[in-house]
Amino acid sequence: MTGAADPPRSRRVLRLIAVERAARGLLLLGAGVYLLFHLNTDFGRLGERVMRAIELDPRRPFFHRIVAYLHHLHASELRVAAIVAIGYGVLELVEGTGLWLDQLWAEYLTVIATSLLLPFEFYELVRRPSVWKAAGIVVNLAIVAYLAYLLRRRVTSPRKLEPETPSERLDELSP
Repeated sequence: MTGAADPPRSRRVLRLIAVERAARGLLLLGAGVYLLFHLNTDFGRLGERVMRAIELDPRRPFFHRIVAYLHHLHASELRVAAIVAIGYGVLELVEGTGLWLDQLWAEYLTVIATSLLLPFEFYELVRRPSVWKAAGIVVNLAIVAYLAYLLRRRVTSPRKLEPETPSERLDELSP
């Protein structure tokens, strides 16, 4: 079932969500592939160079902790992170493609996948609060609410068009 009868506004919003999901999927795929092919890279040194390039001091306590953590990453940890990033990137691309094509299954998939990840996002927000995490949760909540609204509207509207009683059905058949 597709939503060809949906008003243009909801289709534009679906397309916007689809683009967001596809962009996130491509970024995750790229990051995962990069990690998979650079398992033995010293990401601490790479982090230091990036920080210096954007004029941040890697010796400051916060940045120093990040660099120290990156220095001690093992290949097995990077491999797991790469596989998770690739898997999640594929899921995001599938969601984005399905939403772009206005497929009902993609709306269900997006609502379910995003709803399952929200508790982890809340946990991360409570553990280490940041404006970016809060904004991400707000965006994901808005997407879930909007898609749930659309799903409810799309699933219930065909039923309204069906005759409710057997006599109404017979009236439709008679000339």
